Amino acid sequence: MEFLVAYLIFCLIIAAGLGVIPAYIARDKGYSFGRWWFYGWMLFIVAMIHISLLPDKNARPAPPPSPPPRKPPAWGAADEIRKYKELLDSGILTQEEFDRKKAQLLDL
Repeated sequence: MEFLVAYLIFCLIIAAGLGVIPAYIARDKGYSFGRWWFYGWMLFIVAMIHISLLPDKNARPAPPPSPPPRKPPAWGAADEIRKYKELLDSGILTQEEFDRKKAQLLDL
């Protein structure tokens, strides 16, 4: 009988010690150490599985993904010449200015 009582006390001490494992994990995740120690003491395997599935309260939420950078519109020589041609047609540029800009854009 004394052996059985000693064995029971020994098992309770070991179980209480094992309950510290899920309690430390829970504390690092932002949960109550005492509650998880008791839970781990009573149901060690279940508490270990449960705490491994719970989210971390201390984790910072991930920043929203930034949109991809927009590429500036590609302006080629043809677009520039078209713009200057419109200015020539509207009378803002003279033919000489248009020809000079056209030669400059075409590297003539």
